[in-house]
Amino acid sequence: MSAPAVPTAGEVEIEGVPADLASTCLREYAPELFWYDRSPFLSESARSVLPWLRYEHRDHRAEGAANDGQFDSAVPEPTPAPTGRIGVSFAPEDGVGAYQWAATRDLRLLAPEPAVAEVASDKIDSLRLFREAGVGTPESWVVIADPADATRCWKAAGGRPVVVQRRFNNLTGKGTRLATAPDELGLALQDWRGETLRVSEYLPGIPLTVSGCVAGDVTVISAISHQLVGLPELTPFWGAHCGNQLVADHTLPAGAAARCRQAGRRLGDRLGELGFRGAFGLDLVATPDGSVAAIEINPRFQTVVSLVQAQETAAGLLPMLGTHALATLLPAISVSRVRTACLTLSQLVVAATRRGRLKATVESGAYRLEAGELRPLGPGELTQLRPGEALLWCHAAPGDLVHPGNELVLVQLPCRVAESTERPELNAEARNWIDAIRRRLISEDV
Repeated sequence: MSAPAVPTAGEVEIEGVPADLASTCLREYAPELFWYDRSPFLSESARSVLPWLRYEHRDHRAEGAANDGQFDSAVPEPTPAPTGRIGVSFAPEDGVGAYQWAATRDLRLLAPEPAVAEVASDKIDSLRLFREAGVGTPESWVVIADPADATRCWKAAGGRPVVVQRRFNNLTGKGTRLATAPDELGLALQDWRGETLRVSEYLPGIPLTVSGCVAGDVTVISAISHQLVGLPELTPFWGAHCGNQLVADHTLPAGAAARCRQAGRRLGDRLGELGFRGAFGLDLVATPDGSVAAIEINPRFQTVVSLVQAQETAAGLLPMLGTHALATLLPAISVSRVRTACLTLSQLVVAATRRGRLKATVESGAYRLEAGELRPLGPGELTQLRPGEALLWCHAAPGDLVHPGNELVLVQLPCRVAESTERPELNAEARNWIDAIRRRLISEDV
């Protein structure tokens, strides 16, 4: 395996399954292993360790209208599949399509127990899981949205800024808003009138994501990433996910990285007690004094796992996709903890800013940015990117009807794109890539 071309910056502590023996074990239990998604960006970052992994394209248009990230409880009953034919996807939060795919392809879908995943993904019900796990959260209230109650809610929060969240918005972040004044809170309560909402104190700090995996006997805590949220260059929504960059422990406030790992382990252990198995993400905020508070649970793979897998591979560990499979298939797994050089990898989500029908986009692959234009280089590997290069993954196709916030292109870079602060400004290189990509995206109003 060739050494990563991307530079490193400090060290990070991660856990995982040693890759040499684990990949052989996984191939024995899953000789036919499929990844199902709208593009192969995540499976490609695992391919150097899992060369037999196969990708199959998921067409959300064929599955019908999107359900805005809400869990669809009408999950088909699993049917027995031949031993060793294994499917993995972002299921279950984005509907029943992955279950239908697995049934059609005669695969065993390795997804968490739907009932547990539903509770974990619910912004309100998950508060109970945090309490049971002993994981701290911002002070929160549950309200029935009524604009007439805005002043009372504002006073209950001590007249301080609050974050308002709908129960389900994991896949988009559009259901999260910041209210810095009573009238802003009233507008959110008006727009979501009648819904049960979570209102939480706003904690300034660095938004982070801990990537983990729950096995039958242990919770594996992998890399920590800086979550880029609500960047105006990329989204019109305050709470929308805009990308991630891997972070070394020393770049965070003192003690924050260790506290993030502890919170992830406690939560994973509690999920495991409820029967959850597989990959998950925990979003937190690290305050300037090094304390951390949990915000939400993502009981599934996250986009950042594509970067996490590169970090794991460089450390000699099995990529998360493989760990997820072993954690689901076996009663116990062998885990190692290592300190390793932190790769300076990042990725950004270029999303639609208005409603329209997409007419043209970019082809997935490696590119070099020259004089503000994208020059295709053909297929590429994330850890072999050179300065001035990036991997682009097209997540929408010509003919798609897109809405503000819908993801169009994922761009992966061999460098940092911003400082590790709460709402950072993107650096010039990141902005140049975004501008060049947007010039290639053409949509028409509908």
